[in-house]
Amino acid sequence: MKSIYIFLFVVIASCKPIQYSQSKDIALPELGTLGIYTSYLLGNDYQPKTTVNLSKSVRLQWEAITIQKREIFTKKDTLITSQKDSILISFEILDNVGLLKQINADKELMKYLRKNEKYKLVSEVTVHFPENILQQIQSSDEIYLTQTKAKTLSLNLLKNNKIFNQIEFNDGKIVKFKTTEFCWGLNKRREPEIFDLVPEGTECSSDTYKSAKKVEKKNEFKF
Repeated sequence: MKSIYIFLFVVIASCKPIQYSQSKDIALPELGTLGIYTSYLLGNDYQPKTTVNLSKSVRLQWEAITIQKREIFTKKDTLITSQKDSILISFEILDNVGLLKQINADKELMKYLRKNEKYKLVSEVTVHFPENILQQIQSSDEIYLTQTKAKTLSLNLLKNNKIFNQIEFNDGKIVKFKTTEFCWGLNKRREPEIFDLVPEGTECSSDTYKSAKKVEKKNEFKF
């Protein structure tokens, strides 16, 4: 009977959606970070490697998430006591086309990504901010992910098409993140290029693959 119980536990656990949450000992990666992120039954393995280089800001979509008191007793979350019954902000990359254009134009980064199909992009983060920053975010019309002179990624808050503030991710606490995987294909020059971003665990569309090496082999086979 023990073996049956263990089997059922594994099946149930494996059906859960892939989600990475805050740990007391590990800081979670920021939006736009590239690395290897693996989730296990007994823990997570986070290996941030680098960030995307942005010559142009990338538009984000954001959502306010209310953590209600009743959720303290019905859901197991990783928020510390002082953060419960509060508002979190979720940021997700909206302009995937603009982002991919910049990634594909970065030759050094492309060489890096082609080496290992396990590299993923942090495309969504959920953050707990102090009340003053939270109010600024909620009053903004648009929010963009931008690269500073120090080569770090920050958030530009816009109102009436003008930047009125810039905030950093470390102004708050990242409590959860999601990743996307790269779908590779051949461009017009028959070179491997990233065609799409898909949620982790999702299959690529026809004629695109999660492995750049597979695309290269397919090209060789045609010749």
